[in-house]
Amino acid sequence: MRVHGDRIIRRRSGITKLKKYSEARKILAEDFKNICGYCGKDSHIMHERFHVDHFVPVSLNPERENDYYNLVWACPKCNLVKSNKWPTENKEIANDGNKGFVDPATEEYDKHIERNEQGYICGKTLLGRNICENLNFHIRRTDLYWKIHSLYKIQEKLEELFDKQKLSEAEKDFYIETNKLLKRYVNDAFDERE
Repeated sequence: MRVHGDRIIRRRSGITKLKKYSEARKILAEDFKNICGYCGKDSHIMHERFHVDHFVPVSLNPERENDYYNLVWACPKCNLVKSNKWPTENKEIANDGNKGFVDPATEEYDKHIERNEQGYICGKTLLGRNICENLNFHIRRTDLYWKIHSLYKIQEKLEELFDKQKLSEAEKDFYIETNKLLKRYVNDAFDERE
């Protein structure tokens, strides 16, 4: 399955050079559907203040510091892990087919990265495996926030039924059990610093 689930993230066109990249926070969050471009974590569910990552690091290409099309909406963990990594060491080349990065706001991202049935992010190609290694997906609990997201969606549906007074006793019990599980996963994510 896709890292971003059913959400398609794309940067809107027509954004001119910004005075400061931080001006892009609102539209970047909208274009990225409030999820981390790299790992798919939802900023609203996890109640985190997301970062603005520079896809091509500013240390390598300072001219693109305020270029909207070089910005990625990223969870704090992905932003800090990626940091100034740029395996090709060439600001013009994101990857060489084997190592490097793929812009997560492109269709190409899905060709290299996927989420397995347990919710872990893994590479489908050699480049994808390299991306996973560079973002530490191979050692991170990327399954936790996928499970949290899935439970959150289930609870939203149950709450809609509850509000319409159409929730059976068995569904109410199921809601309580999913809520307990959701709390456990959120605590685990916090403990794992995800």
